[in-house]
Amino acid sequence: MPRGESERRKPQAVLFREIVDQFVARPLHPAADVEQFETLASGFIEVLDADVVAERAIELCRHPDTPRGVIAQLLDKGGRVSRIAIEYAPTIHSGLVRALAEHGSAELAVAIARRSSLERKIVGSLASRGESEVLCALAANRRLHLDQAARRSLLQAARDDLRLARILLDRADLALDPEALFLAADSGERSRILLDAATRALVSNGPEHVARPVPALAEEIDACAIARDFEGLAEALAEALDCRKSRARAILMDRGGEALALALVALSVCEDTAIRIFLGAERDAPDVERIRSLVTLMRSTPPRAAQRLVAAMTGSLRQEKERAAAASARPGAAEQKRRRKPKNQAAKAKA
Repeated sequence: MPRGESERRKPQAVLFREIVDQFVARPLHPAADVEQFETLASGFIEVLDADVVAERAIELCRHPDTPRGVIAQLLDKGGRVSRIAIEYAPTIHSGLVRALAEHGSAELAVAIARRSSLERKIVGSLASRGESEVLCALAANRRLHLDQAARRSLLQAARDDLRLARILLDRADLALDPEALFLAADSGERSRILLDAATRALVSNGPEHVARPVPALAEEIDACAIARDFEGLAEALAEALDCRKSRARAILMDRGGEALALALVALSVCEDTAIRIFLGAERDAPDVERIRSLVTLMRSTPPRAAQRLVAAMTGSLRQEKERAAAASARPGAAEQKRRRKPKNQAAKAKA
C-alpha cells in the first residue's frame, strides 16, 4: 500500500482494532451483534493493510462467535493473514486443506501442519512432502495423531535432516526406534542406542555375519585415508555401505565420531586404517583421547550391532532406486505427475 494511502487508513486501522478488541472481550454475542460485527469487520479487512489485519487475526480465529464470512475474508487476504487463518480457524473446508497440503506453498503447508486436528490422509500428504520446515512443523505438533505410515515417512526424511531428527528424538510419545536418528542424538542417547543394539545382537540367534567390502573398495578406503582425501573417502564409503554420498559424508562429519566408528566396524575396516581415517577427519589438532575412545568403541561393538545401526542411519540406495522405479511403473503415474505440476504452480501463484 502506498505511503499516502497508508496514512489515510490509520483512523480506520484504529477503529478496526477497537471493534475487534470489544468483540473478542465477550465470550458470547447476540445474533444481531454478530451480524453487525461481520458487516463492519469485513469492510475493514477488505481495505486495510494485511499487517494491520494480521495483528488481530489470531483473536478472531479463536473466538467462537466470529462469523464464517470474516474467517473466509481472512483466508482470502493472502500472505501472513491467510497463514494465520489456515493455522487457527476452527473449521476450514476439507477440500481446501487437502489441496494446500498436497500442492500449496511450503508456508501454507506449515500452517496446516500446525493445526490442532487433521484428517489422516492430509497428515500423510504433509509427511510425504520434501520441505524441511513442513516436516518439522508436523513432527513437532503433539496434538496430531501420526499413524505408522506418517512416522515411517518422517523417519526416512530425518536421515537427511538433523533438525527433524532432533524433534523426533524429543517425541517420546511416538515410541520411535531411535536407531535411524543416531546422528542427531546426544551422548547419553547414543550410549543407550548402542547398548540396546549390542544387546539385540548378542541375544539374536545365528552366526555372526561379517560384511567386508570388495578388495578394490577396501584398498580405495585405505588409500583415501592415507591421502586424507575426504571426498574420495565419502564416495568409497557410500559405495561400500550402499547409501547416498550425502549420508556417507554426514557420517564422516559426525562431531562425536561414533557414527564413523560404527560404519568402519560394519565394513570390517582394520584398526590401522580406522585410526588414519579418524586422524583425517579431525578439523583441528588430533584429539588422542577421543581417537582412543573410538577405537575402544570399535573393539567392543558386535559387528551385527554396528551393521544394524549403520543400515538404519543410511538406508539402502539400491532399495530406494527399486522403490522409485516401482512407483514410476504404476499405471497412471506419469499422467498424475503431469497433472500435479500445474497444480503446484497455480497454488504457489495464489500463495
